[in-house]
Amino acid sequence: MVRNTPNAADRHLIRVAAASGLELSAARLERWRAAGLIPRPGPDTLIRIGSARVYPLETAALVMGLLECAKRCRTVDDLVLLAFFNGVPVPAPPVRVALARTYFGSYLQQRDEEQTVLDSVPAQHREADPPEYNWAEVAAELDMARHRYAVRQMRANLKRRRDLATATRAELDERVRGVLIWLNAPALPTHDAVFMADLRSAMAFDAAPERSRAAWLLAALCHGQQRAERRETCGEERLATLLSVPDDDLTGLREQVSESLDAMWFMATEGRRRHYDIESAATARLAGGMLVEWVSARQVYPRGSRPAQVLVDSLRSLWLIAAETHGEGRAAFQRRTRRPGH
Repeated sequence: MVRNTPNAADRHLIRVAAASGLELSAARLERWRAAGLIPRPGPDTLIRIGSARVYPLETAALVMGLLECAKRCRTVDDLVLLAFFNGVPVPAPPVRVALARTYFGSYLQQRDEEQTVLDSVPAQHREADPPEYNWAEVAAELDMARHRYAVRQMRANLKRRRDLATATRAELDERVRGVLIWLNAPALPTHDAVFMADLRSAMAFDAAPERSRAAWLLAALCHGQQRAERRETCGEERLATLLSVPDDDLTGLREQVSESLDAMWFMATEGRRRHYDIESAATARLAGGMLVEWVSARQVYPRGSRPAQVLVDSLRSLWLIAAETHGEGRAAFQRRTRRPGH
């Protein structure tokens, strides 16, 4: 229950906030205490200044940081994540709770979307292909919907090829879908000459970078998973892994995620921007999701790997594979990348 009258330590925090032009109420302080963001007043959390007992500078700085972030947030979880990714010294337990609640809500939603797409494929087609291929088709279908700019770049790059110059948009989309299916599969069919030709054309590694940076980013993210050790996981295991992360490691993980966002932003903006600002609740949720993903994903990469380096190495690997491989031909490619009903 919120106290009607703030105590002396709270009144001191309210005055400090007012001196910085920020409005702070006793009710808000109590809500933050209930969420574990700031400590309750006591012998171990207050210091004496003259005859008064007040919060130390560290707590005052924490409260000021929370107030700045609170202007852009509607929920406590959003506040915790935005403050955390902006360097506010939020205690680890509420950070871990906010990460879990934010990530696993979207995780379950994504799983439902994937299952819906999979269920839309006729049963006879699902049964004819291995599960890995079926899920690669699902991932490709969702990539087509979620990454429209990358798809548009791939489509435009393919159309520059002489034999595809008169292809319809539907035909080009099928080619893009075929590329995405195999980028989401356990491994690239490097022995398939037709697929590799489509991959090289869609990526346009030999053309101006602005034609393909979004496509490169999507392809590098997919190929990065192909280069990792393949291991099955589930939501329960991911949650257990997150909860086992030591408090001190959360800061290092935050730095790795920020570094990865900077690398992706540099690529997505065609080299114009080097730093990605996490300045809204939405971007904080994005960063939080990446952190939870990396907590599990880092187990299937060599020890000491960082997500930004994985991204760069994956793009370099993709370029080398596309430049060096040859393969078996159109018929095999068409058999493996057929769409249901085609």
